[in-house]
Amino acid sequence: MSEKVLVIQNSLLNAHIQNKSGCLITEQKEQIFNKILDNQGFMPRDDAEYNFEHKQVIPYVIIRNGNNYLLLKRLTGQTEKRLHNKYSLGIGGHINPDSSVGENIVIKGLYRELNEEVLVDDPADLDFVGIINDESNSVSKVHLGLLYELQANSSGYRVLETGKMTAQWVTGDELKEVYEGLETWSQIVYDQYIMKKGPKLWNPESA
Repeated sequence: MSEKVLVIQNSLLNAHIQNKSGCLITEQKEQIFNKILDNQGFMPRDDAEYNFEHKQVIPYVIIRNGNNYLLLKRLTGQTEKRLHNKYSLGIGGHINPDSSVGENIVIKGLYRELNEEVLVDDPADLDFVGIINDESNSVSKVHLGLLYELQANSSGYRVLETGKMTAQWVTGDELKEVYEGLETWSQIVYDQYIMKKGPKLWNPESA
């Protein structure tokens, strides 16, 4: 039996994402997020992969310590074969139904995925950056990314799913060297978020 995943109807998002492909949407991120929370729906994942009237909602968390970003390499132990041997900046996954009352299902799903994959020794702020939308192929058309940045106070971390991924800290320049091997969403993050921020050091007191 296929797992059920959180989806949103495209018709509810058209005013915000129509004609916006391969991009990071920041100006209307809160409106999109609220529409997702207010119009939660679930669909069997096997059906959702081929339903172009809906998008599967995927929290996508990048981890930063100062000027360094945690770069993941997805191994063949990953269930999603399309991502095998790809580099990624994002940790995330589908959101499943939850019986909790009064909790934000998106944030709860985000932390569930994060806590299953990478343990950060000293996490600080979690910032909502924007919405990743890409209409360039049949896979990306049925997914919508919610981009978050988790700031880490130290460089300590531990990969929990060692059969599925490896990780290392890299600078923006080092990311440029593996750019062609990055999955599409990570390329969007690099182009439209990391490069725009530049090399400015993060100051915990001003975050």
